[in-house]
Parts: sequence; structure tokens; C-alpha cells
Amino acid sequence: MNGLTLWTAQALAIDFIVIIALFVSLKLIKGWVSNLHANDEITKRDNFAFGLSFAAGLAGLAIVLTGITSGTFADSLLEEALQMAGYGLVGIALIKIGHFFQDKVALRKVDLHSEIVQGNVTAALIEFGHIVTVAIVIRSALIWVLTEGWHGLPIVIAAFIIGNIIMLLVSQYRVQLFKRTNKSGDCLQQAIKDNNLAVGVRYAGFLIGSGLAITAATGIAPYSADNLNMSLVYWAASALFSLIMFIVLHLITIKVILSGTDISDEVNRQKNVGVAAISATTSFAIGLTMATLLGS
Repeated sequence: MNGLTLWTAQALAIDFIVIIALFVSLKLIKGWVSNLHANDEITKRDNFAFGLSFAAGLAGLAIVLTGITSGTFADSLLEEALQMAGYGLVGIALIKIGHFFQDKVALRKVDLHSEIVQGNVTAALIEFGHIVTVAIVIRSALIWVLTEGWHGLPIVIAAFIIGNIIMLLVSQYRVQLFKRTNKSGDCLQQAIKDNNLAVGVRYAGFLIGSGLAITAATGIAPYSADNLNMSLVYWAASALFSLIMFIVLHLITIKVILSGTDISDEVNRQKNVGVAAISATTSFAIGLTMATLLGS
């Protein structure tokens, strides 16, 4: 059993119970925040966009939980349960805050929630990208902070804030790039309202790839509990450096893979989901590679 004892088995059982409870609570929170009944939207209205949005929350929570469970067990079963539940609820709150921040600041000209209720799949894909990316940033902060227990929470929140500001730069980069390369003159928000699925796929993929690239900061930036301010400066600088490296690598790679193709025209005007999927997968691959090679 590779070192599995009765105590660790009990701790794992408690963790799984708490995790299942967190997933169930996420469904209730989703319905409450949306002012809708989740089951009705998913089964009666067959609202694929709402289902995709809810799935994003589940994926985001799962990603955050991998950061919470990456450390050692607490000293007691009660403390383990409280720590898992507490950090899980904090993770849900941070996902909601980061998601709200990205939606309302980065794409303030479109109401993603309203579009999703109306069945706009592109809006759901954008939200999926926002939620999963925020979750990846939270997980990065959890892994980076070596301190165990509750006293590591403030530094996690600070790193989360820095990461979200950097992700806002990513969103603005994509918005401005869309405006500059789109020949029809429409903005990214209008493409979302028009349910351009290709735009949603490409945007979400780029965002998630960027979040994975920021994970590289966990291996580049040194963390010192004795000098938290400087640690955060290192974190911010490393995350920004990783992001710039990601953008450069993505530009080079996608130009080679799709050489001779006007990617912006294919995605923005012709709504070519195939090209968008290749672009999104390239973003994911580069981000994952950076996270694996440079992250801790």
C-alpha cells in the first residue's frame, strides 16, 4: 500500500467527503448567484451554455483542490477536515471574485451571464476560460506558498490578486489584438454577442494557456516566509516574465503550424472552429510545457 496507514486512510476518507460536499455546494451557489434553478436550466431547458458554465465551476474547483491537497496532512483529523473545508470555501470565493473581476473589467461591454441564460455558447466558453484560468492561478499560489496551515492564507490571497491583475493584461491584449486584426471593425464583445464559436474557443484556449504559463512562476520565484514582501515582488516579476515568454512562443509556434493562413480572418470573419481549436490547443500545449519544465 506504499505507506498507507489507518490514520492516513481516515484522513483521505475525510478529504473525499469534504470534496464531495464542496462540489454539491457549488451547484447550490451557482443556482443562487444565477438566480436560476440549475436542474431546470440543464435538464428542462437543455441549456448547453448554462451546463458548460456550471462545468467550468466544477473544473475550477477541482483544480483548486489539487493545490490544497498537495501538502501534508494536518496534525489531527478534525484539523484536516476544517482545513480542507475552509480552504475549499475560500477557493470557491476566490474563483467567484476572480471570475467576476475578469468578466466585468476585461469584457465590460457584454453581460456574459445574460448571454449564457439565453443559450450563448460562445459566452459560456469565455466564462469557462475565465473560471479555469482563475483556478489555475489560485492553485499556483497554493503550491508556491510552502507554509502549512491557515497562516499561509494571506500570502495566497496576495499572490492571487497579483495573478489576476496579470491575467487582466492578457484579456486586454486579446481584446486589442482582435480590434487591430479584425477587418470588419467589430470588437471582441460583439463577436461574443453574435455567438462566434470560433472566437470563444480561441480566446478560452489562449487564456488557459496563459494561466498555465504563470504556473511557471512557482518554480522561478523563491518563496521566503521571512521576507514576504520581496517574495511577492519575485512572484509578480516571474509571472510577468512567464507571460511574455508564453506570448512570444505562441506567436512563433502558431505561425509555423498554420503558415500561410490568415488566422484572424479564419476565426473572426469565417468562424472557422477548426483553426480556432488548433490555436487554442497550441496555447494549452505551450502553457502546459512551461508549467511542467519551469514550475515546481
